[in-house]
This record gives sequence, structure tokens and C-alpha cells, in this order.
Amino acid sequence: MRPFLASFLAAGIALFAHGAHAEPIRIVAFGDSNTAGFGVSEHNNYPSQLERDLKARGYDVVVLNEGVSGNTSGMALDRFDNAFEGKVDVAIIFLGRNDMRFGVPMERTRRNLTTMVRKLRERNVEVILAGFHSRDFSDIAAAHDVTYYPDFFEGVAIEGVKQQKYVLFWDIIRHLNTDGYKEVVTRLSPVVETQVQRVFCQRLGDAMMFYPPCKELERIVQVTGSIRRR
Repeated sequence: MRPFLASFLAAGIALFAHGAHAEPIRIVAFGDSNTAGFGVSEHNNYPSQLERDLKARGYDVVVLNEGVSGNTSGMALDRFDNAFEGKVDVAIIFLGRNDMRFGVPMERTRRNLTTMVRKLRERNVEVILAGFHSRDFSDIAAAHDVTYYPDFFEGVAIEGVKQQKYVLFWDIIRHLNTDGYKEVVTRLSPVVETQVQRVFCQRLGDAMMFYPPCKELERIVQVTGSIRRR
């Protein structure tokens, strides 16, 4: 995202946040222990750190943590409707690690993720689907015209192996620690920011014509495609 555009949009969100557009943009982080924040305080899991980071950038957002430790994609699908009850603007989906660990067939994982993404798009929710080193779900994202984030662990792992300084020292599964989630958010937040800006522009409706940065944002998205990386 170009710095000038981000600055204009952040300022615009603050300006238009009164009246009809005063409701915060609601983001749901949906996943397993990596989303729930196994082993760290609620204040330090990635959804909480993401909310603080976006607010520091000037965005009126709420990030809801719908991560459950131990969930496979199938378990997550069973609670999907409850997790996304009510108005949701942006969804971040990161699942599949437990599927791999428990031997769930890849095709079943892909089918479950496809169902989630399809349901969200039917509700006009902006979706970020995350993969990881040994699992590529980019075709699912492309088929539903949503954003794909190739590796949730970018910056904290090398070739799929998490660096020691970013994991809980006592955990044999090597969940991320507070610093690990901070590193994740550093890279993920600009991707989420783009979706927040799109939601804001959509809320403007016809008034978008009076706010040129929204047209510029859509032009950039069309040119660069759905994969958003920092």
C-alpha cells in the first residue's frame, strides 16, 4: 500500500467515522491455537496485537479472537456459524496445521476451507486466507477472489522451522511466544489494512466519488491482484 494513500485513507476513516459510519469495522480471526494464542496472555495473542496495531494506524476496528486450540478444519467448520454470527466485515482464516498433524486428508482440509470461504463471500465479507510452508491454498483464494497470505509464519520460521527466539521455551509443539506473534503482526497487519480500507470505501457508497483515494485503492487492487504481501 502506497504511504500517501494509506495516510489519506486513515485520515478519511477518522473524518467519516462520525454519523452513519461510526460503527467499528469488525474483523474475525478464525483458527486454531495459533489464533487462540496458546501459552501467551490474551493481551499478547496475535488478534489482540493486530487490533492495537491497526488502531495505532488510525483505524476504528475491533478484532475478535475466534481461535480454539486443537481445532482441525472440520472442527472449526462445525462452529463456523457461531463464530461469524452477526455483522462481520473482514475474516482472517488460518487452519490446517492440526489437520496435517492428525492425518486429515488434504482434500478434506481443502473442502472445509472452500466451504468457509464460500460462505463468507456470500455474505460479502472480505477474506484473508492464510497458508503455511507445506500447505498451499492459493487456488482456493483465487477461485473465490479473496486475498491469499502464503505463509502465516513468515518472519518467524525458516523453511517451516520456527526460530527458537520466537517460540515458547517449554512447549514441545513450539507454539509462538509474544515476540513471535508480534513478528507475525508486523507482516500481516498491512495486508489486513488493505481490507479495512476496502470496507471503509464500500461503506461510503455513492459518497466514494467525493473521496478519490477510494478509487485509487480499487485501481491498485485491480492491478496487483488479490495476493497482498508486504
